[in-house]
Amino acid sequence: MADIKQAVIKHLMNDSAVFAAFANRITADKLPDIVTYPCARVWVVVNPQSYQLAGENGRAVLAQIDVYDDDIAGADANVELIRSSLSGFQGQMGNVNVGRAFVRNVAGVWNAEAKNYHRILEVEIGTND
Repeated sequence: MADIKQAVIKHLMNDSAVFAAFANRITADKLPDIVTYPCARVWVVVNPQSYQLAGENGRAVLAQIDVYDDDIAGADANVELIRSSLSGFQGQMGNVNVGRAFVRNVAGVWNAEAKNYHRILEVEIGTND
């Protein structure tokens, strides 16, 4: 079973607009200690195996992408880059065969402690593995 986080990151890094904005600052699970904006992290909320009468037939992964930036316009623009790259995607994502990708822009807040803007995307990915 392929790691969906790395597959999503690879897909985003292959999108020229996303790469131009983020470079290599999209990571899995956690952000580095020293952060350069904009940056993002991908983590899996739930990764259930789907079944049919013949056995396993894919997964319905729910991932979350947290986007951080130090200004509101950048946060909104950069979350839209990621949303449009993933929304409705179907095909090979890294080493994962994706049947569907649905994206929801969930929330956006100012984080007073970290002094950054935080945007959240929920990505539902149906796989064939």
